[in-house]
Amino acid sequence: AVLYATYDGEVYASAPRDYSVAQYCYTQLGKYTSDAYAEIRTLLVDLLNYGAVSQLYTNYNTENLVNANLTATQKSWGTQNSRTYNSVQNAKYEVIDNPTVSWKGGGLVLTDSVTMRFKFETADMTGLSFKIQSGGKIWTVTDVSVEGGVNYIYFNGLNAGQMSDDVFVTAYRDGVAVSNTIRYSIESYASKNITDTTYPYLAELVDAMMKYGDSANAYAN
Repeated sequence: AVLYATYDGEVYASAPRDYSVAQYCYTQLGKYTSDAYAEIRTLLVDLLNYGAVSQLYTNYNTENLVNANLTATQKSWGTQNSRTYNSVQNAKYEVIDNPTVSWKGGGLVLTDSVTMRFKFETADMTGLSFKIQSGGKIWTVTDVSVEGGVNYIYFNGLNAGQMSDDVFVTAYRDGVAVSNTIRYSIESYASKNITDTTYPYLAELVDAMMKYGDSANAYAN
């Protein structure tokens, strides 16, 4: 980061400030050595572990994994055991008569962040909007992505501690529901892919992702 300012018509720049998520995590781990800080220690280590597996999954800078500098003691602060991940996926959680938009599945895109993706079919894209509900909040999505003839909407409104929260999506046209309501969660994706052997590191990634999500939830609550 560089801070710029203009004074008397001349532009001035600060010295660069270099920082990273990893630097923050290691700094905080050096401070919170007492067991009184167990929850934040677990969160920080789980975040670094998730970042490292994400590097492997995306084949990014794999010679410098973000968790490589954890000590043996710090490694022990991370979540050690995987739990059972449950799926709530239901494309007909709530149904309407004669829907003109049909849900074909839910998934995640994990290359840059944890983004939910919903696939749908319809003969008429005119005036479509999508209401997404989770945890008492409502979002409206109007952007549709057509990829290879397949329709998707994307959603990344949840925080790290909400990976097990249910998400409900309904398509609307002119304020009237035109699809059934699909129920999904980030954890549902993890449940489906925790034993995946097709994509390198996907199973390890969803496991590390959920450990990070669980520790984020524990720390926040």
